Amino acid sequence: MTVMHQALPAYGFESAPYAHGEPLARADFKTRPEDFVVEEVLGFEPGGEGEHLFLLVQTDAHNTRHTQRCLARHFNVAKQAVSYSGMKDRRGLTSQWFSIHLPGKAIEPDSDELAQQGFNVLRWQRHNKKLRIGTHKYNRFHIVLRNLSQIERLNSRLPELKNLGVPNYFGAQRFGHGGANIEEALQWVEQGKLPADRLLRSRVLSTLRGWLFNGVLADRVANGTWNQWQDQDLIQLNGTQSFFTEPQWDDQLQQRFLSDDIHLSAYLAGCDQAGTIPDQMLLLFNQARMEAEPRPLRLKAQQLRWNGDANALQIQFNLQKGAYATSVLRELVLLNDRSGQQEQI
Repeated sequence: MTVMHQALPAYGFESAPYAHGEPLARADFKTRPEDFVVEEVLGFEPGGEGEHLFLLVQTDAHNTRHTQRCLARHFNVAKQAVSYSGMKDRRGLTSQWFSIHLPGKAIEPDSDELAQQGFNVLRWQRHNKKLRIGTHKYNRFHIVLRNLSQIERLNSRLPELKNLGVPNYFGAQRFGHGGANIEEALQWVEQGKLPADRLLRSRVLSTLRGWLFNGVLADRVANGTWNQWQDQDLIQLNGTQSFFTEPQWDDQLQQRFLSDDIHLSAYLAGCDQAGTIPDQMLLLFNQARMEAEPRPLRLKAQQLRWNGDANALQIQFNLQKGAYATSVLRELVLLNDRSGQQEQI
């Protein structure tokens, strides 16, 4: 790794500092597929007619891109004709919307055939527009933590996280197994160009953005300012990409911040950030013509509730699109991820 890379923050996810102190409680995580349930909520209803067939698909063993390829084969269309709004992991019971472009074709899914491939079609409906990245409104999580130690510590921390939130880190999924996506992205930085393959190109850019953002946020967490206004901070309106700046912080802004109407934010890197990110990285963002955009520093789990005991604690909450449940959980409890052992259970 070059001197330039060594000078950058080395935060992917696991090494990032905690805002509320390292948890003392421990628990088993993803012991069974149904212990990690994600429901994608569109926030609107498909119109009932149009060139695009919307499917709500549930699976417990396939990630988003694998499902996309399988649906393309099922409907005999190009992979590009199958669209989705967000990315989902392979481990866990996930339900996600897809759209298939089928102009002039009155085709419905063969639920039995898809079930044999591990896909449960929950709903389908026609719509006049395709799904695009970020179309959905939020994700709903249902999580079970098992074999908890020091559950009293966890019970005292849950209200704290509900009230104060957690750092809005990009989760480990963004960076690949063992951070492999970071090393891959930095190799392209060294070459000074982006890959020609569209999916690889997207992964390189999103990895660099996540890595840089986590570095900025980690520094704010380390010095205790991740949820305190600093001069020139972006102030982002809740649930939107709109933001503004203010020369001073006042009581009215503080009340809006406490009520979650606004969030302190930092930039996701882009081509218009000369002087704030290394020139070699800036070159890649210029090639992609990718502009900077805001991302909140704070993540608030909405409708957070919990019940159960040390044997099995159920936790439910909603997160805005682009946020990671693991960013909430890592501030709550030290996790023993057992997803790799599910086949033996």
